Amino acid sequence: MGKHSRRKPSYLPKVAAGAAPLALLLAGPGTALATQTDPAIPLPLDHQREGTLERGVGFSSEGDTSVFRGFLTSTERNVYSKDLGDAKVVADVRRSVSETVETRDGVTARPDKVGALAAAKTSEAAVQGQRETVKLDRYGSVVSGNETQLERTGARLTEAALDPRTGAPTLVSEDSRGLRAAEGTYHAVRPLPGVGVINETQQHTGGELGRGLRLDGGFSGVLGGALEAGRSSGHGVDVGDFAAIGATSAQHGIGRFKGVLPMDAGSGLGYGQEHAFGGTIGPGTGLVTTGQDADLAQNGAGLTGSGSNRISGDLGIGEVASARGSTTTSLRGVLPTADPAQAGRVTQSGTLDLTLLGQPSHTGFTAGALPLEIKRS
Repeated sequence: MGKHSRRKPSYLPKVAAGAAPLALLLAGPGTALATQTDPAIPLPLDHQREGTLERGVGFSSEGDTSVFRGFLTSTERNVYSKDLGDAKVVADVRRSVSETVETRDGVTARPDKVGALAAAKTSEAAVQGQRETVKLDRYGSVVSGNETQLERTGARLTEAALDPRTGAPTLVSEDSRGLRAAEGTYHAVRPLPGVGVINETQQHTGGELGRGLRLDGGFSGVLGGALEAGRSSGHGVDVGDFAAIGATSAQHGIGRFKGVLPMDAGSGLGYGQEHAFGGTIGPGTGLVTTGQDADLAQNGAGLTGSGSNRISGDLGIGEVASARGSTTTSLRGVLPTADPAQAGRVTQSGTLDLTLLGQPSHTGFTAGALPLEIKRS
């Protein structure tokens, strides 16, 4: 086990930054502070504000196509602080809005093709977060925060062409839209420098919808979409240089469909989850991770399924010794099928790596059925 496995709660995934109750998010920091009436916290508050506005456009040529790219990004940050004796209260509010645009237009005139193309891609994103901190001199701090994200994407393409040699026309039209939202929270309590408890969470959801049309002597069309949602969390306890323990967990699911004209359709479902638990105690470090996933797809009258289960462990004592092992079980199958070997197959694999005083050793295997197959690695 190398240095990468000496983890502390600080390695928990960064899923959020900022914190604010819903009323404050809706009202905005200026409104919330302006209505403050508590005489125990006299005004004025220290206020620092900064912001940026970046924009740019560019033109280029790629063969027969002219390309335009543009972007606009606006950020704003407001920091409110107040000293209350030995305590200091800080509210850090951040907002950002961004937009990008890319368009492509072209005219083609060749002996085998005459046509025109128009395409565009757009994306818009907005982020708002706040982090509130209470610091006590000679002691520690308490931090609470959240962040909300919203993103929208879009793409379209239209192309019309004619083959002068045969007079056959071609028309292609595609369009897609996507939307994603996410929210995360962060909480930390540090009674002393280097000692504390950390909790992080994130939830996200999103979807996309696309359609396509093609005319080239025949007709074909496609309509597809997907919905996805997930969550993750992290928890850690830090006791300075002596010990640290952390755990993470994540789950996600997806549903999708696709229809192809004149007569074809398919759909599917997927699910996955991952968990990790690790820590350090003195020179010793350890980490255990698990993961499971499953997928089921339907196309016409056929079903295709797959799934896997993964477990790995990592244990070490400084530079003296380390051990790492992993095992994976996977399953896949197709129904209906005339081949029994395709109806279902199970594969089991495992590895073990040991290092003692800088001398490594490795062993591994893979076994599968049906048909039965065993290999060493």
